[in-house]
Amino acid sequence: MTSIAVLGASGFVGSAVSSHLRQCGADVRVIRAPRLVAAGTSADAIIEEASAYDGVVTDLTRFLRGAHCVVNAATLADATGPAWRALCGANALLPLLVQRACRRAGVQRLVHVSSAAVQGRVARLDESPNLFPFSAYSRSKAFGEECLRRLGSRPHTVLFRPTSVHGPDRSVTRSLARFAASGLASVAGTGRSPTPQVLLGNVGAAIGYVAVCPESPPEIVLQPSEGLTTAGLLRILGGKEPRHLPTVLARSLVDTAGGIGARSSRVAGQARRLEMVWFGQAQAEGWLAGKGWRAPLGVQAWQELAGAVRSEDRRGTSA
Repeated sequence: MTSIAVLGASGFVGSAVSSHLRQCGADVRVIRAPRLVAAGTSADAIIEEASAYDGVVTDLTRFLRGAHCVVNAATLADATGPAWRALCGANALLPLLVQRACRRAGVQRLVHVSSAAVQGRVARLDESPNLFPFSAYSRSKAFGEECLRRLGSRPHTVLFRPTSVHGPDRSVTRSLARFAASGLASVAGTGRSPTPQVLLGNVGAAIGYVAVCPESPPEIVLQPSEGLTTAGLLRILGGKEPRHLPTVLARSLVDTAGGIGARSSRVAGQARRLEMVWFGQAQAEGWLAGKGWRAPLGVQAWQELAGAVRSEDRRGTSA
């Protein structure tokens, strides 16, 4: 039986990964991730700071021995909230310490859950090492990738980039479903632009595949597209046609919000979410899609997600 150690197994993405791996018959070992803070403002600074945490590496090494693969799903995922030291500690320093522990423990593969946000507002997401972070959250994730790429080839490290992940317990998902059902539901232009929105269960399945596949995955793996468009997603979630805003007007509003976001991480995160809803973002066909991997959940799961949000709202209204 394949032994997979998962850090952050009780978290949003980690729980989905653990559930999928168990369903596939893997022996999942839950590893508690230490809470760290870091002050680094560059990958070099974080690497230097890591030298003070050899005791953490030693403890992690003991827990990771015997694992074939380690999935690091421990993260701070709120793009608009936590302070920099906490973001940097969880998203950049900890991955580096985990990688070093994996090397000492003889682990063959490390799958680090990064984020497509490291590429920011590029026209098309891809599996290149090009990084264009736009917020404190995406910058901390980008530093994490830079640190991991510096250590070398042992263990084989895969930087897995989920796109915009949705599940019933996520506040941004509930907000999107409510927006889609409201009179404010809207997209820019025709609404035919692709949008990289994905279901949590599909992300868990994709990471699980990368963790156990017999061949070596590439250094960077992007979560495959679910084939959604900006208007199509709102139709599925809201059950009606969204308004179609003039593209020039929508772009002006997003750019204004983005300008304010340059001075506020909270506004930057919210502006980026609005941009994704209105304009979407294209993505290249990555390694998983090229391998023929297909997401297990489709339109029905999105509809069930919207229904769960409506049911929750009805219970809240009647309470």
